Amino acid sequence: MLGFLQRQFLPVGLVAAAITGFFLPAPGIYMAGLPTQYIAVAFIFLLSGLMLKTDEVHAALVAWKATTWGCFSILFATPVIGTAIAFQLPMEPAFQIGLALFCCMPTTVTSGIALTAQARGNVALALFLTVLTNTVGILTVPFVLAHLLGALGQVELSAGNLLYRLCFSILLPLGIGKYLRRHVVAWAEAQRSRLSLASNAALISIPWMKFSESSERLAQVETASLLVLVASGLAIHAIYLVCNGGVCALLRLESAARKTVVLMASQKTLPVAMTVLAFLPDAAVSPELKGLIAIPCITFHLGQIFMDAFIATRWGIEEAGDG
Repeated sequence: MLGFLQRQFLPVGLVAAAITGFFLPAPGIYMAGLPTQYIAVAFIFLLSGLMLKTDEVHAALVAWKATTWGCFSILFATPVIGTAIAFQLPMEPAFQIGLALFCCMPTTVTSGIALTAQARGNVALALFLTVLTNTVGILTVPFVLAHLLGALGQVELSAGNLLYRLCFSILLPLGIGKYLRRHVVAWAEAQRSRLSLASNAALISIPWMKFSESSERLAQVETASLLVLVASGLAIHAIYLVCNGGVCALLRLESAARKTVVLMASQKTLPVAMTVLAFLPDAAVSPELKGLIAIPCITFHLGQIFMDAFIATRWGIEEAGDG
């Protein structure tokens, strides 16, 4: 039982955060009044820098077609497709915004690489896409998000202000963590599982505070709306997988690169989404709505992990059989 909880700490923790925030909101509301979420964000990306391996990144440069489409899909194609779909769905406006916000994020930081390895894809390419899109994405996400949400008449955002906050809270801690890794690489690798648990605990604390602030509003959400939300997240992710798979076929990518691009370009990162949500100005999005906006991000994240774990396992078995 303990081993299961350690392996599934993030999904179990996210569900526990939602339940605790809903039924016992007072502690989360109190913590939200402190700079806790900003400390949590900096802590998450400091640890991400400590754990981020970049030694093999140069090996991915030879797969230029896969890299080009992967970056374009992650940073531009999937945000446009996902946002266009999200605002046509019959659900709470806050859920629509949450889905759109999550669709504008760069690729996952760790799970995509792990699933690529499981599928016997190109791990170096997965690592390169992770590093490049999460670095460049911090610069592009504020403008893409502000443009798409503003064009659809949903939320007015100051892209420059959001960019400044993301650089200060994500890129700076990430750079510090990466610098420190050079001096403590052996320790960081030995403590990787513990560092990952600490990072996930900090990540869980952000939606916990958001759920707590939105507990009264959450009680008014109908079950049918939640079911539509979950199904919509799975459907959008499936569309991403099919679109990326189709483009990879047109580009005639070799098997390992194709698997990598399909997985990496179809996933979105939860930590950056929670960071953006934390930094959305209250004038644009009230604190009580932020908890509702967090729900699509979490359900989409869990859905993509479960779907892609199944796909990666199947690809890995097929590769082993062919070998």
